[in-house]
Amino acid sequence: MLSYKIKDIYTGKEQEHKRKEKVYKTSYHKKSINKAQYVNKLGLEEDNQSDKENHGGVDKAICIYTQGAYDFFKEVHGIEFPTCALGENITLLGCEDKDFCIGDRFSCGEAIFEITQPREPCWLISSILGIKKLTALIVKEGKSGFYLRVIKEGKISKDDEFILLNRTNKDINIEYVNKCYYNAKEHQEDIRKILECKELSSSYKEALQRRYKNKEFGLESFQKDKEE
Repeated sequence: MLSYKIKDIYTGKEQEHKRKEKVYKTSYHKKSINKAQYVNKLGLEEDNQSDKENHGGVDKAICIYTQGAYDFFKEVHGIEFPTCALGENITLLGCEDKDFCIGDRFSCGEAIFEITQPREPCWLISSILGIKKLTALIVKEGKSGFYLRVIKEGKISKDDEFILLNRTNKDINIEYVNKCYYNAKEHQEDIRKILECKELSSSYKEALQRRYKNKEFGLESFQKDKEE
């Protein structure tokens, strides 16, 4: 039985992030919680999403990042991130993005989750961590993390494990999807296969269809460092 342990669960409240003369509302900064947390269709009960146009909702209720990705950036790029550096809700141990596929269903405590799409990291990651072009590097390496929808609500805790219940798209893992998304010109046939995944979130499907049609390559505009 495939399962992964939880390093930590994080929730956050809205705060202000100041950059030059502008002030942004964000719930990026999250804190570890030790008690059991109820998960509803929109995510952890004590968590908040400030930018509801791009974050949260039923298809992006929970954000996952892997310890394997943290280890990769330390070993390959010499970047040692602080805890919950990517603003995720859950950090999973003993795995990487390539170990998870679109549509995978996992049980955790009382809840059941389904993987819907890769995370689409934005410029805010570079700005908050103070590492220029970090967002672009995360995109390049395909280690973005991913989102879950909640199939069954219930309580979870850091002592629970993510236990795989079902895998319907074994060849369509998160790193593979990222590779295709950011080089649509060279992956037309692969993208057609990804678009057939019924579990894929509607917003990501629309974005992928656009990039497929236009044979786009590279970052989205919201992933580029803001001009100084």
